[in-house]
Amino acid sequence: MKIGIDVGGSHVTVSVIENNAVNEIPKRLLRKEINSEEKATAIIAAIGSCINEIVNENESVEAVGIAFPGPFNYDKGVSEIVGVGGKFETTFGVHLQQSLQDFTNLKNVPFVFANDADCFAEGAYFRHKLKSKRAVFLTLGTGFGSAFMVDGNVVKQHLDIPETGAFYNQPFQGNLADDCFSVRWLLAEYKHLSGEKATSVKEIANLNTEVSKTVFYNFGANMGEFLFPWLEKFGCEELVIGGNISKAKALFMPALEERLKELKRNVKVIFCDDAELSILRGAAIIAEKKNKIQMEKEIHSKRKTTQPLLPVQAVVKENGEYNVFPSFSVASEVFVGFDALADQIAGHKTVVIDGFGGVLWENFRQYLNSALLEKNKNVLWYDIDSCLKSSDEINKMIEPNLNGDDPVFGKKYLGELSDFFDAKKLKMLQPDTDADICIVYGTGASLANWQGHLVYVDVPKNEIQYRMRAGSTKNLGSAETLPYSQIYKRMYFIEWPILNLHKERLLPKLDVIIDEQRIDEITWMKGSDFRTALDLMLESPLRARPWFEAGVWGGDWMKNHIQDLNQDEVNYAWSFELISPENGIVFEGNNHLLEVSFDFLLFHNNKKVLGKAANRFGNYFPIRFDYLDTFDGGNLSVQCHPRPDYIMENFGEPFTQDETYYILDCEDDAEVYLGFQDDINPDEFKNALIESQEKAEEIDIVKYVQKFKANKHDLFLIPNGTIHASGKNNMVLEISSTPYIFTFKMYDWVRPGLDGKPRPINVEHGFKNVYFDRKGERVEKEFISKPSVNKEFSNGRKINLPTHEEHFYAVDRYEFTGEIEIETLGQCHICMLVEGDIAEVSAGQNSQKFKYAETFVIPANVPKYKINHIGSKKAFVVVSYVKDNWC
Repeated sequence: MKIGIDVGGSHVTVSVIENNAVNEIPKRLLRKEINSEEKATAIIAAIGSCINEIVNENESVEAVGIAFPGPFNYDKGVSEIVGVGGKFETTFGVHLQQSLQDFTNLKNVPFVFANDADCFAEGAYFRHKLKSKRAVFLTLGTGFGSAFMVDGNVVKQHLDIPETGAFYNQPFQGNLADDCFSVRWLLAEYKHLSGEKATSVKEIANLNTEVSKTVFYNFGANMGEFLFPWLEKFGCEELVIGGNISKAKALFMPALEERLKELKRNVKVIFCDDAELSILRGAAIIAEKKNKIQMEKEIHSKRKTTQPLLPVQAVVKENGEYNVFPSFSVASEVFVGFDALADQIAGHKTVVIDGFGGVLWENFRQYLNSALLEKNKNVLWYDIDSCLKSSDEINKMIEPNLNGDDPVFGKKYLGELSDFFDAKKLKMLQPDTDADICIVYGTGASLANWQGHLVYVDVPKNEIQYRMRAGSTKNLGSAETLPYSQIYKRMYFIEWPILNLHKERLLPKLDVIIDEQRIDEITWMKGSDFRTALDLMLESPLRARPWFEAGVWGGDWMKNHIQDLNQDEVNYAWSFELISPENGIVFEGNNHLLEVSFDFLLFHNNKKVLGKAANRFGNYFPIRFDYLDTFDGGNLSVQCHPRPDYIMENFGEPFTQDETYYILDCEDDAEVYLGFQDDINPDEFKNALIESQEKAEEIDIVKYVQKFKANKHDLFLIPNGTIHASGKNNMVLEISSTPYIFTFKMYDWVRPGLDGKPRPINVEHGFKNVYFDRKGERVEKEFISKPSVNKEFSNGRKINLPTHEEHFYAVDRYEFTGEIEIETLGQCHICMLVEGDIAEVSAGQNSQKFKYAETFVIPANVPKYKINHIGSKKAFVVVSYVKDNWC
C-alpha cells in the first residue's frame, strides 16, 4: 500500500491507498486541522502523527507521497516557503522529507513531495481514466495551480507550455495570472462592482444577484481569453478543472466555453468534483514514479573514472616504487566514519556544516543522520541551498564571466560566495530551539551566521571532476546539469575562486575538517589538530598527492613505470604532480588518511610556504610540475600560451602560463616542435590552419614550425607567445608557472578527442599572442637552455639550467652521490629526483623519502635541507624556485 497526503494551509489529509483501487475512495482517510504558523517541529509532529495514526501495525508501506504548497524543492524534500503570509514559513530551509521519515520511523520508505497541481493532474488522469495525448489541469482556489500532461506524464519543460511549466506567473491584463484566476480576484472584483466586501467565494455565488453573476461571467471570460492561445499552442484535448472555485462552475462555465469555442481542436472540459481524492491518489502515484527514477539513478556510479579512491589506510612503499598515495605522518588522530563524527557533534545544539562545491551533500546528510539517530538524536536539517538566489539571477550575474558557450575560456569572477545568496532568506533561516540538534548544511552554510560547532567538508578536485563526468554534481545555484566542459569552466572561473576565499576565512575557526571523497566512509580531524598538522608540514619536506588523466596523445611510460596505476586505462597523458589548484595534501594519523586541498597550506601561512615570493603571489602557488607522456602515443597540439596583458584582460589571471619542457626520458626518435621556420609567412600559416580545420586535412607543419631532437635531461624554454609542441616518445616534465588551462591550440593533427568529438581549436586567440619573430637560428640560441656548472663540490656539482628572461622561475640540477645540503635562501623549492632511486630528504628533525620521478616541496620556512641518495648510481635532482628579482 501507499500513503497519499494533502497538506493545506489549515488542514492535513492522509489516506491509505491500495495499489489496485481506481475510482473507490481510499481504504482509510484521516483529516485533521494544522496550525501552519507553529514551529517547524510542531508542524512535523502534526503531519507525522497523522501518518502514524493511519498506518496499522504490521502494514507494509511502499511509498509516501505528499502534496505540499510551495515554494518548495520537491526533488530534495526541502521547504523554501517564504513570503506567503506566514503559512509554513517556520519550515523554511528544513529538510521535511528527512524529518518525517525520522518522526514516523519509516526509515527505508521513500517520502516524495510534489505540488498539488501535479498531484491533481496525476490523480485525475488516473481516477477518471483519461486517454488524451495532451491535457491541461487547473486548480482554482487561493492560487492558480496548473499542470500539463503529454501521453499521461506530467511535463515541466516543453516548447508549447510556459517556461516555468505553469501558468501562475504568466502576464494577463497587466497582472500575473495567479492574481486573476484565484479567490483574491473574485473578492476584489465583487468589491469593485458592488462597493461591498464579501468574505468568501461561496458567499458571492449564493447571492445570485446581477453583480455576482457579472463577477463570475467576467471570471470565465477572462479565463477563456487567457487560456485560448496556450490551449491552441499546446494542442490540448482535455481541460480538467478542480479546486473550490470550480464548485461555482455553473456561473462561469458559459463564458469560458464561449471564449474557447473558436479553438481549432475541440477541447473537452471536465470539472473534477473529487479534487482532494485526486490529489491524494496523485501524490501516491508520483511517489511511486519518482522512487523508481531515483532507484535507477542510484544504480549509476557517483564517479566516472578508472582511478582508485584514496584508501582509508596508509600505503607504505619501501622498495623504491613510485607512490600514488603519498602521505604526511602526524601525531594527531585521524578519525574514520560517520559514527565517530556523530559522537563529536551529538552534544551540540546547533551545528554548521559548510564545505566545498562538489560534495555529495544529500548522501552525506543521510549517512550522518542515520548515525545520529542511533544515538537517539533527532535532527532538524536546514539546507542552505534554500537561500540561494534563483538560477536566473545567478546566471545573469555571472554571464559576463562565462564568455558564452566557449568550451574552455571564461574570466575570473571577483566577487564573493555571499553574492550567490539572498540576504533576506539567510536571515530567515533560524534554528528551532525545540529540536535536539539543528544542523545547517551545504556549501556556504556558515553564511547563515549561526553560532555553533563549525564543520568543513572538503573534496579533492580530481574527485569533483570524476563526479562531474558521472553527472552526480552540478554548479552552485544551477538548475540544470550542464555538459562537462561548461561545468568545469564555471567551476574554474567562478566557483573555485570564491570558494577558496570562503575556505580561507573559515580555516582559523574550524572545529572539524572532513575528507568526503569516500562517500560512505569519511575521515576527519579536529580543527585544532588540523592547524597543528599544517604548522608541522610547513617545517618539513612534503609531497602533494598526484593524479592521472588519459588524453588523445597519451602514452604508456607512466603505465610501465608506476605500478599502482590502473592498467585498463587507454593511456596516461598527464600526471598532476604539483598543479596546486587541483592537488591535495594527505595527512596520516594512526594509519588513517585524510586529504585536503593543497591551498590550505597557503591559507594557513603563505609566507612560510613562499617566503620572499609571498608578497607577489599571496595564496597563489606560482610554480607547477606535471608530466606529459607521449611514449608510444602522439604529438601534442601545436600551440602557444597568452601574453601577460592578454591573460589578465581576457581571463583575469594575475600572471601567465610560461612553460619549460624538461625531458625526463625519451626514445631515440623523440623531437620537440619549437619556434617558427626562418621564412615563416603569418598569413600563409593562418590560411593553412583554417583550411586544415575546415577540410579536416592534415598539413605539413614543419613547413612552418621547427623541430629539434630531444635528449634526456634537455630543457626547452617556452615563454608565453612561443609556438611549440612535444612530439611522440617523450616523457616531459613540465616546469612551468601555475596557470594550466590557457593553451591556444592552433593545429591538432585533425584528430578528435577521446570522446570522439572535435577538440577546441583557437587560431584567433593564438594569432593574437604568438610571436612570429621567434624563428630561425634565434630559437636554438634563446629557447633551448644551455647548462653551465654553477658550483662543484667533493661528491658532485650544481648545474644551472638557464631559463628565459621572461620566466620568473629558475631551474637548477644537482648531480651527486651520497649526501648534499641545499639552502633555500628564503624561497620555496620544488624538486624532483630525475635520475636515481630514493632521495631521503631531511630538514631539522623531519625526514621523508621520495622515489624516482616523485615531486616534492621544501617550504621557504625551511632554511636548509639535506638530500641523501639511497642508490648505487649518481643522483640528479632538479630544483625550481622563484627568481629573487621577480619577487
